[in-house]
Amino acid sequence: MTDNKNRFEPEDFKKLLEELIYIEKQPGNSIKHKIDVLERVLEYLRIKERYLENKLDLEEFLQGEVFVDCGRLHYYPPATKLDVGSGTHPMNLQPMLLMFLLLYHREAYAVYDIIEKFIDRIWDQLAVLDFKRTKTGVVRCFTNTRFAAHTLRDSGLLRFTRKEAYRTWVLSLPGFLVASVLVKWSRMDFQRLRYQHGHGSLLHPEIWAALNSIENYDIFVNVLAQVCEPNTEVFSTFEHVLRQAYSLLEKYWRIVQNPRLSIKERKEISMEHIKQLDETPEIEKFYSEFSKCVNIERLLGDLDEPPSLF
Repeated sequence: MTDNKNRFEPEDFKKLLEELIYIEKQPGNSIKHKIDVLERVLEYLRIKERYLENKLDLEEFLQGEVFVDCGRLHYYPPATKLDVGSGTHPMNLQPMLLMFLLLYHREAYAVYDIIEKFIDRIWDQLAVLDFKRTKTGVVRCFTNTRFAAHTLRDSGLLRFTRKEAYRTWVLSLPGFLVASVLVKWSRMDFQRLRYQHGHGSLLHPEIWAALNSIENYDIFVNVLAQVCEPNTEVFSTFEHVLRQAYSLLEKYWRIVQNPRLSIKERKEISMEHIKQLDETPEIEKFYSEFSKCVNIERLLGDLDEPPSLF
């Protein structure tokens, strides 16, 4: 996880906790257990003091100076408070979330489990502010992951049939395509995927680039086949289904990138094409067979550093 430079040295604070707290009969007496105890002590004090809300903003704290000296914790507030942003924008989570859903699409996780496991995989690349709790008590990066998923769904990259509803997030055919392209490009560098906003689109530029790389039917099939190699028989078996699907996808791509339409119009019209795609005869059977043949192990080996993310 990335931190603001406020001289906060985790090892110094760990040493302070080691000296300050002892837990009787606790195997290992680990620092995590001591953090839990300290947090409960402070929680208890808050209740006794009738002071439940932390009035020190995390943004202000991160700009101050915090250090340990002679067994005492020192904190100096910042002389000037700057705007340090609000963590990772939901748009910057979109490409990584699509790749995560591709690599774990067989697991059928519930939404909360998807969010939890996704955040755990990208934890070290998030900022401290991503873990700030909002006034509703939800961790910010969890909320932003939901926002990212809702935009992907509204753009047709996640399915929204009766089966999925709000219970899980499942890639649509366009979602599989984009995720497959991104994984094959090995674009796992989270920092590189960060994007400055204000260009009028709800989707990350990497997603547009991936969509635009599908220039014809042969490329469309090849992209999907590459994530299944060597098991590619499904594409000849379902060629008639895929040709119908690609015809609808061409219309979908033209709509979602039409600058003359408003975002609302693009969403409504494009989702109609996605609905037709989901109603294509035998498409469900294709999804099932395609899922079985995706070569997850080989995809994991294709990814750039940091490989531990997935």
